[in-house]
Amino acid sequence: MGFDETAGLSSVIVEGRCPIVALTAAAILACGSTALAQQAGGPPSQDPSWVLSSGASMTLFPSGDVYPVYVADPHRPTNVIVESFVLDGSILATESPLTRLGAGGRFGLLRFGPARSEGRAWQVSIEAGFDALFDSQNRLDVVGWDGNYGLTVTTASSRRLALKVGLLHVSAHVGDEYQERTGYERTNYTRDELSVGAAWRWTRWRAYGETGAAYHRGDPALEPWRAQSGIEYESGRDGCGRHFACYAAIDVSTMQERNWRVDMTVDVGIVMQGTGRTSRIFLEWHDGRPTANQFFSYSVSSISVGLKIDL
Repeated sequence: MGFDETAGLSSVIVEGRCPIVALTAAAILACGSTALAQQAGGPPSQDPSWVLSSGASMTLFPSGDVYPVYVADPHRPTNVIVESFVLDGSILATESPLTRLGAGGRFGLLRFGPARSEGRAWQVSIEAGFDALFDSQNRLDVVGWDGNYGLTVTTASSRRLALKVGLLHVSAHVGDEYQERTGYERTNYTRDELSVGAAWRWTRWRAYGETGAAYHRGDPALEPWRAQSGIEYESGRDGCGRHFACYAAIDVSTMQERNWRVDMTVDVGIVMQGTGRTSRIFLEWHDGRPTANQFFSYSVSSISVGLKIDL
């Protein structure tokens, strides 16, 4: 996908020549809207909830999840803008830096709260997202893009263990102009999987593990199994200034279709909590498969700066 280079300042920003400007503008908007929400006075809006005769509660379209997303997972659906500077490896006929844009997340449908404080909460959510990778040095051609959607059921309590079961569909595609320029032959990367995960939380730390098995695969080159684990830390509010918390997270994954190569992502940054969302400005080191799954057999090492907003 190309853009008109005569479009002025907006074109300069979009074409990746001023990625820091774009990131800063997005961060200012995120912080500013949070500040406006805090200055508005009055109580924050509440999710529609009902108390059942048993004493349990039922909430429609709840904010967040009782089993939070994996912070450093580069493949999860989220709203994100990232500029990645390649250190080693590359995708065929691309140049550093690469620009990534994504939209989506995990959206709660229904949550059941426990009647007793020690009981378990349960939540049903939809995951959906669009994730695209652009070659900022070739008129921002779309290198590849992924669409994914799924359903998750999660549960947690006041104790440390939380659990997750999910069904997820991933479909990967090649950008038209990139394909015309390189002659790259598309792999029918379609994956439908069942996954189970568990997370263990203590003080300000969380560790997790997950495994997934694909029950449908679109190409013979794809294999069923994958595994993932990680650890996260987040300071309390004001841990990094008056309105921010700091965080650090490591995500490790491996897939049978990549001959069990270990892929790793390390994130550090600051966190801002808003009404119904979490914003993160981060620095990331990644070594492994690109976020465009069409190129699952490639491995790239990169340093990235970006903004994520989880709704």
